[in-house]
Amino acid sequence: MTQNPQLHAIVLQILNQYKSQGIEEGVQVAAYHQGKLVVDIVSSTVSGINALRLDDMIYSWSMTKGITALAVHIAVQKNLLSYDDFVVRYWPEFGAHGKEFITLRQLLIHTAGLPNMPRVSITEMCNWELMCSKFEAMVPLTHPGEVPAYHAISYGWLVGEVLRRATGKTVTQFVQDHICAPLGITNLHIGLPAHRSVDSARLIFDGVHGSLNLDHCGTAEMVDNPALFANNALVQKSCMPSINMMTSARALATVYASLVGHGVNGVRLLNERTVDHARSVQRYAIDATAQGVLVMGLGFQLPAYDIVSAMGQRRGVFGHGGWGGSISFADPENDFAFALTKTRMVNSDDTLPVSFAVAQAIRKELGIPEE
Repeated sequence: MTQNPQLHAIVLQILNQYKSQGIEEGVQVAAYHQGKLVVDIVSSTVSGINALRLDDMIYSWSMTKGITALAVHIAVQKNLLSYDDFVVRYWPEFGAHGKEFITLRQLLIHTAGLPNMPRVSITEMCNWELMCSKFEAMVPLTHPGEVPAYHAISYGWLVGEVLRRATGKTVTQFVQDHICAPLGITNLHIGLPAHRSVDSARLIFDGVHGSLNLDHCGTAEMVDNPALFANNALVQKSCMPSINMMTSARALATVYASLVGHGVNGVRLLNERTVDHARSVQRYAIDATAQGVLVMGLGFQLPAYDIVSAMGQRRGVFGHGGWGGSISFADPENDFAFALTKTRMVNSDDTLPVSFAVAQAIRKELGIPEE
């Protein structure tokens, strides 16, 4: 796989502009086109031993949800799950307090009525069995299936426990066995092995809060300083399939490239029919959590045609963003996959996101339309 030198120069120039303005710190960018890795760049303001490297793994927040959704789609493709099954088919204890008719589809598209988290400590949040028991006891805020409300943190245990019950594997293990191993990826983990902690980058928080509050997050530490939460070693090594994936941009772009065209090195994780189902619009509505328009496929975010996004505005593109500005996605019609991971959490309306500027420049160079 050979990078495109012209693209490399274009992307590096954009990253240097954002760094010189003090907007970004370390950034990784990777992109595939027609099965070839055309961009694979790291840019860092730090030198020496603390410099960000191409293979370093960055805490990627909600980009985790896209990989968890992919794990579900793989399980469906293997006939281990069905989108419209009731959750209680696999997880009987979940059915208490009005949750007996919630479906896996409703969990994937964030309409199950469970966007809030129980109030917990970080230690409690890292205890899988305890967290699942708390969701078993939870009462939906709204009638399941009726109100779109992004399950920002709760999604991980809700979807993850269904996957575990159906397959007998934790999300951590399923991702390694059925996503990373077939693709030869070693730098993507939902639950970081202890010996890989030396390869993790540290996040920086710019102090500008997003829309999430204590009800959504469940623990005050995440609201007060999300980077401090993300840099916690216990958090990184636990399984939180909505928010704690550690990955490099190259690893993540490789995963999304395996979902389009002929895949990567002949490996395609999902067939075209499953991908088409996964990227079909399930809802296009004002979201009660995000307080804005959110377009959802089955576990994947889709472009909203009037909102600036690195995904562009083309129908059929699918992926997922992460808190602070990271993003990854695939464009099946153009056999294109993109990932941008970064160490600085930026939430600002004053400047176009670096992901938008970079993805737009790459598409332009490759002749891929924006709409």
